[in-house]
Amino acid sequence: MKDFPSRRLGRALAALALAGCAPAAWANLVSNGSFELTSATTTSFFNSVTVNNWSNSDIGEALVMPSWYTNGYLFPGVGVAGPLPQTSPDGGNFVFSDGNYHNSPIQQTITGLSPGGAYKLTFWQALAQDTEPNVTIPGPVTGFWHVSLGSFALNSSFMSGNGATLTISPWQQQTMIFKATSSTEVLSFLSVGTGDPPLVFLDGISLAPIPEPETLALMGIGGLALLLRLRRERRALQR
Repeated sequence: MKDFPSRRLGRALAALALAGCAPAAWANLVSNGSFELTSATTTSFFNSVTVNNWSNSDIGEALVMPSWYTNGYLFPGVGVAGPLPQTSPDGGNFVFSDGNYHNSPIQQTITGLSPGGAYKLTFWQALAQDTEPNVTIPGPVTGFWHVSLGSFALNSSFMSGNGATLTISPWQQQTMIFKATSSTEVLSFLSVGTGDPPLVFLDGISLAPIPEPETLALMGIGGLALLLRLRRERRALQR
């Protein structure tokens, strides 16, 4: 069958439409969301080392490296009650924060946002009680992350564990939707917990824009119109 120019054009437009409807591979707007870029060579207070693109101001947070697993101490003198894996599902380094003692926000300034745009934030969290000789009283702990992007704030899922029974809240991924009010906003993670003491863990942070529903709807309408046009051209050629 002869390949008419209109048919070739239709095929090209159809390919473009399908490409336009395919999910976009959005870049992560968070830099160093896995905490791998750092000056630390061993587990350290977060505010005593450089963790690229992140800031922190107190002693309640620590950057934990996979090497902690060989001696069983998350931090010198600080163990963990319960079967915590060597790394999070994101792998490599992760952060812990004491949810009720000298805790301070872990923050990063995010640029390139579209005011009024929606953004999806994902990260991994877990919870356990620490073990410190002559300090820890084994028992229940709770915790979550208070997360904000600019003035918009949300809480992560509530977690609980019990150091007396060696139980933890295992790693779980969180998803939150934020709306940007400015092109530059501060992304902040503040641990909140109860117990003696609750260690709230964090890793694998990602922030990406969400396509506007109107844009997706127009893509769908455009694709449907193109299919109808191709059908009409085919019928005309068959007459």
